[in-house]
Amino acid sequence: MDSAILDKVNTDRTVFDGLGNIYPADASVEVSDEQVDGVSCQWFVPDRFDKNKIVIYLHGGMFVLGSLGGYKAMISHFASAFSTKILFIDYALAPEKPFPNAVNDVLTVYRELIHRYPDAKITVMGDSAGGGLSATLIKMATDEKLPMPSSVILISPWVYLRGNTESYESRKKMDPILTKEKLMEYAGYYVSNHWNEADPGQFTFTNFPPLLILVGSNEILFDDSKLFYEKIKRLQPDTQMKEYENQVHGWPLIDIHSEAAKDTLTTIEKFIIQTSSR
Repeated sequence: MDSAILDKVNTDRTVFDGLGNIYPADASVEVSDEQVDGVSCQWFVPDRFDKNKIVIYLHGGMFVLGSLGGYKAMISHFASAFSTKILFIDYALAPEKPFPNAVNDVLTVYRELIHRYPDAKITVMGDSAGGGLSATLIKMATDEKLPMPSSVILISPWVYLRGNTESYESRKKMDPILTKEKLMEYAGYYVSNHWNEADPGQFTFTNFPPLLILVGSNEILFDDSKLFYEKIKRLQPDTQMKEYENQVHGWPLIDIHSEAAKDTLTTIEKFIIQTSSR
C-alpha cells in the first residue's frame, strides 16, 4: 500500500471523526463494545427500549472513513429517539481492506443477529456508503435465502458508485461537502477490480423489504436516492422517499437539533413502528 495514500487517508479520517464533536452524545444512552462473531461492534442502549426491535447501523465515509468516534453522538440520539437498541458495526475500511471485507463483516453480523434473535424485528439503516452497504446486504441475504429485515432506512445513500448520474453535475454548485473527484478516488480504493460485485447500483433485486430513503436537496448524490427509489418501488410497494429542502449530505450528523434533523428522527421512528408491527 502506497504510504502517501495512507497518510492522506489517515488525515481525512481524523477530520471526519471530528464530526462527532459538533454536539454532545445523549448521556442517557449506554454504549458498550462487543465482538459479534469476530467483528467489532458497539451497542447503543437507551433507558427504555422495545426488546423486540433492533437497528443495525452502517456508517458512511466513502468506504474509507468513519468510526465510532465520528458517529457516537448521532447514533446515541437515534437510539434515544427511536427507543430502540442500535448495533453500530465497525466494518473493515479500504484501502487497507477493500471489497469484499466490509460486506463480509456486515453479512457476518447480520447472520449472527438473526440467529441470536430469531423473533426480533430488525431494521437495517445506513448513511452514504453505509446506504450502499445496506443495499448490498439485502442482495446477499436474498442470495443466501436468509430472512429479510423488517425494513431498510437510507440517509443520503451512495448506491451508484460509478458516478454517472445527472445530479453530479446538476447539483454540483449546491453541494458544499462532496465532490465527484473525491468520491471516485475513494470508490477506487474500495472496489479495486470488482465493480460488478461491489456496485449496488448494478444489482438486480428480486426481493426487498419496506424501504425509506431520506435525502437532502443539495446533494450531488440526490439521483442515487431517486433512481434507487424508482428501482425498488417496482418490487416493494412500501417504498418511500422524502426530500429535505436546502439540506446537505448527511445533515443529522452535522446538526441533530436542526428542524430538518428533528423531522428526520420523527419520520424514521414512525417507519420503524409501522414496519415492525407487521
